[in-house]
Amino acid sequence: MLPAAATHLPQPVPGGWDGPELAAAPQLWRLPVPAGVRADLLAAAASISPGSVGSDPFGALPALSGPTHRFIAEVRRRLAGEPGFVVLTGFPVAEEPGLTAAAYWVMGLLLGRPIRQTMNGDLIARVENVGRDPSSPGGQGYRLPIALGFHADRCADLISLLCVRPARTGGLSLLLSCKKLYQVLLAQDPGLLSVLCEPMPFSVPPLRVPAGGDSPRWCMIPVFSQVNGQFAAHYIRRFFDRAQDFEDAPRLTSRQLAALDAAEEVTTRAGLPLEMTLRAGDIQIINNLHVLHARTAYHDAPAQHGRLLLRLHLAFSGSPALPDAFSPLFGATSAGVYRGGVWRTGEEGDRLGMPLYADSA
Repeated sequence: MLPAAATHLPQPVPGGWDGPELAAAPQLWRLPVPAGVRADLLAAAASISPGSVGSDPFGALPALSGPTHRFIAEVRRRLAGEPGFVVLTGFPVAEEPGLTAAAYWVMGLLLGRPIRQTMNGDLIARVENVGRDPSSPGGQGYRLPIALGFHADRCADLISLLCVRPARTGGLSLLLSCKKLYQVLLAQDPGLLSVLCEPMPFSVPPLRVPAGGDSPRWCMIPVFSQVNGQFAAHYIRRFFDRAQDFEDAPRLTSRQLAALDAAEEVTTRAGLPLEMTLRAGDIQIINNLHVLHARTAYHDAPAQHGRLLLRLHLAFSGSPALPDAFSPLFGATSAGVYRGGVWRTGEEGDRLGMPLYADSA
């Protein structure tokens, strides 16, 4: 069943948070992984074949204890509601790398279902400095040590980052509440906010091949939407700009550019973001439709001995419904279904729209 049409009028939305307020209350978002849960995850990781790690997003899970399932249920609650993110501390990273990756994979399967992140089909991505010149064309930000402004990741409900090795210096992680961004814009200029609630041309990833069709290059989506009372935001400024590279895409109007500029300006204001340093064994998990993320530049050796995070993009049973216009990006727009990722016909494409259930994910 397709979701109802989105509501574009800029009405107040409940929730949202300021960074300083959350910095003073880490118990709302920082959760230590209990020793029993760590042991349970490592035992589960040791019992699955190495070939299944990062290969089958619908793979069966080994039996896990009641405390582990209750811990995951609490994580899910915070991701689906407020504050829309968590940082789990004390995840095992000192073990053999393959066992760490397997335990992380099990954690991902408990939270949702992994989706492909790259055209190579990666379900687990390595976020690290590969030693490429940051000024060279085609560089991917997550593989460079550069600063990254506030953005969402394309086509994912949840973003999970396991810190295996922190940077020598820098690499500060910053989070920003999308509801807070909406509220600031509503107070500042409701007219410009209304523009961000209407569809604008947005670049689609290069690999999107639905059955019987060609890969679309752009689509029309809003930054903010509410479908069936469910709030969602999808702000990636460079992909609104990149859609202008296609001659058949509508031109951004001066009003639309002003609205995007206003949103960008708010993301740079002091006092709104939450700042944190990810340490070895921390897992930062973000509701990608409720929280924007950014990163400061960092410095260390590339590849083998430098900063390393393992990333999962997950479809989530607690995800909100999206406007139908998001179909070219996510493949499916109903709440709580398997969606998102980089897909071709015959891969995850044939599972798009499959309902996900919290007690079976």
